[in-house]
Amino acid sequence: MADSTIAIKDVENWIRNEFLPKKYHQAFAKRKLGVQSSGEFECDAVSEDGLIVCFISTSSIKTTSEKPGADELAKIRNDAFWAASLSEKPQEIVFAFTDKSMVELVKKEKESGRFPKHIKTLLVKVK
Repeated sequence: MADSTIAIKDVENWIRNEFLPKKYHQAFAKRKLGVQSSGEFECDAVSEDGLIVCFISTSSIKTTSEKPGADELAKIRNDAFWAASLSEKPQEIVFAFTDKSMVELVKKEKESGRFPKHIKTLLVKVK
């Protein structure tokens, strides 16, 4: 099986360096932000003005065996926990997904009250 780590990092970098700046008209960078427990958490993309924090996911909810993947949802929930724990609350928290099934899953989770409603989701189409 081929190592997809490099391709995933390329996609994450493209979202951070190309897609988000075009959408929000400012630069984004990976950055550690303070959390309420007095530690830090590295966020995938933070806007230059610090008002937008973005978490990037290239995962699909389906595993290679076509079964729902619990690990993917656990990672998204973990990121939502850290987003809620930030010391300084950003104006906007965004989860950028490259897979439509993940956007749909988060939508269902929001509707059932198991995911913060204020977190925005974006579907990023990778060419």
